[in-house]
Amino acid sequence: MLGFVAKESVFGALLEVAETSDGDGTGLATYAGWLVLVGIVLGSVLTMAYTLRFLWGAFATKPGAEPTEVAPVPVGFAASPVLLAALSVGLGFCGAWLTGVLEPHTATFPEGHHHAELALWHGLGVPLLLSGIVVVLGVALFIRRATFGQLQGALASQRSAEGGYRALMRAVDRSAVEVTGLTQRGSVAAYIAVILLVVLALPGAALLMNPPDELELVLWDAPSQAVVGALVCIAALFTARSRRRLRAVILVGVTGYGTGVLFLLHGAPDLALTQILVETTSLVVFVLVLRRLPEYFTDRPLTRMRYLRMALGLAVGLAVAGFMLMATADRSAEPLSALFPGPAVEFGGGHNIISVTLVDIRAWDTMGEISVLVAAGTGVASLVFLDTRLSGIRRVHDIPYPEAVKKIPTAPGRRVWLPGSRTLTPDRRSIIFEVVTRMIFHTMMILSVYLLLAGHNHVGGGFAAGMVAGLALMVRYLVGGRYELDEAAPIDAGVLMGIGLFVATGTAIMPLAFGGTVLQSAELTFHLGPLGDPHLMTSMFFDIGVYLVVIGLLLDLLRTFGSRLDRQILREERAGEQAVRL
Repeated sequence: MLGFVAKESVFGALLEVAETSDGDGTGLATYAGWLVLVGIVLGSVLTMAYTLRFLWGAFATKPGAEPTEVAPVPVGFAASPVLLAALSVGLGFCGAWLTGVLEPHTATFPEGHHHAELALWHGLGVPLLLSGIVVVLGVALFIRRATFGQLQGALASQRSAEGGYRALMRAVDRSAVEVTGLTQRGSVAAYIAVILLVVLALPGAALLMNPPDELELVLWDAPSQAVVGALVCIAALFTARSRRRLRAVILVGVTGYGTGVLFLLHGAPDLALTQILVETTSLVVFVLVLRRLPEYFTDRPLTRMRYLRMALGLAVGLAVAGFMLMATADRSAEPLSALFPGPAVEFGGGHNIISVTLVDIRAWDTMGEISVLVAAGTGVASLVFLDTRLSGIRRVHDIPYPEAVKKIPTAPGRRVWLPGSRTLTPDRRSIIFEVVTRMIFHTMMILSVYLLLAGHNHVGGGFAAGMVAGLALMVRYLVGGRYELDEAAPIDAGVLMGIGLFVATGTAIMPLAFGGTVLQSAELTFHLGPLGDPHLMTSMFFDIGVYLVVIGLLLDLLRTFGSRLDRQILREERAGEQAVRL
């Protein structure tokens, strides 16, 4: 949009770069700056020429050329280019207003002698002269287009720039095929080994070459931390020695829960809550996946390769321990987080520094993280769902059950709660679990909303709240199976993640419309008379987006590793029963 209203401002900025590259206007950097400016001007000349050529070729009346008959364009099809063209022309006259709107963003960059602005008229000067040169040369090139075309034809050969570009692209494609064939062998163990070897070769080597001068270690602040740390180490050791997959998963969970307890003992309840919620979710997902894996790990005798893997794992463990010691005990400057308490309250409007950090101080990181979550959920689903997630959602009332097994409602029009459990065979139902689910599901959902709303000043936040809501859906799935999960959340998980990302992104860019910067927070105060004057930070809406993304991700994992695996297991059981009958 906006056409060329910024062209002369660009010329002015490039002139400043060329004139001040080396401070005194001399040197290689100055010549490079002028070279860039000349290249931009010549490129603009070509843009002017081919734009005129396009307009003349498409719309001009030419002798001996009949007009091309064009079918009527539907209104909806033409709406996009018409809207963009209207905005280009209209906003082209609003340069001063747009400059003010973008000022908070441009102010984040280093100031220079040239003032960046959008305008149709930038005044008399060298930028205007360059614009005149662009127009004159562009018009001349258009007029002499036939001569220019002959020159292009004369210079065209098998060794032209286009031929060289195509040869380069063929070489890149071939190299990509060879590299992919060499590295992507389909072995997860090989991929992990490459990653870990890079960790040892780069940051590990840097650690060995630049050891800290001295380390002041504090083993623990209280005996309870030593006890928990010892339990974590013992669980990790037994995990490595475990032969049964389920036992190994449970022991890994012990290390995770122990880490959460250490966070709590260090005075970080937010981290402890998040760690425990993530560990619980991971444990359930692991167990769901283990249904399709053998009960035991391999019982093959130890080979040379396995000894090498053990050595690699030990080396990486020592390297990570060294990284942690270096990062915590060899600090040379005051931690930046020491400056967070004041701005968290003054600008973020919250007393929970961790929550304010996630949605305000370093909200860009959180935006990237939820984008990665959406991409990861989409990638996992694409490996399992061949068509769409929505096609796998099926409600209990859609199942053609015989009348004998249908539950008669206790009152006309009353809906049955936990209907999915009726789809399970008696040996897979747990009455106690169903009763407990009826007691805790609504409480968990209310707790998730509380954590979402209170996280700005107390323990909680969008991520923890989303994890609690996801665990509530997980309980519904465990008690009633895949149909109960669809009853609890009859929505496409991808749609839910998309809505969450849309809400977070909209909250991020909305401040630009009010003269603010991206992801800037504002306080909204409501006057409710006798109910008081509650206030709300706009970062809450960003947290709501995180909340929806996390719920959508967990729902996607449950449908991927739960519902789909349930269907596979059921098909295999039916095939086995049919084979036995035959």
